[in-house]
Amino acid sequence: MANTDRGRAIIAGGLANHRRIEIIRLLQTRGNLCVNEVATECGIDVATASVHAKRLHEAGLIKKRAEGRKVHLYPTRRAATLLGTIDLLWEAPAD
Repeated sequence: MANTDRGRAIIAGGLANHRRIEIIRLLQTRGNLCVNEVATECGIDVATASVHAKRLHEAGLIKKRAEGRKVHLYPTRRAATLLGTIDLLWEAPAD
């Protein structure tokens, strides 16, 4: 991903959905999960989980590892940093 404002927007857009934030938090607490497990844990269908995983991967917030027919997902350091920053911003009072 290029070091441009467009690249930064892709990263920010990766978390611009409550389900994608939920998926990252799930992966941080539970470790590597396959797309089917993510779908079940989040109460969404596999196709939706797959689309969210694609956006998160494009933003560099998760990595994918194929094992046979399953695709396992795990968070990157970028995801942890970005979620930590969002949490700090949420706690800070708006001026």
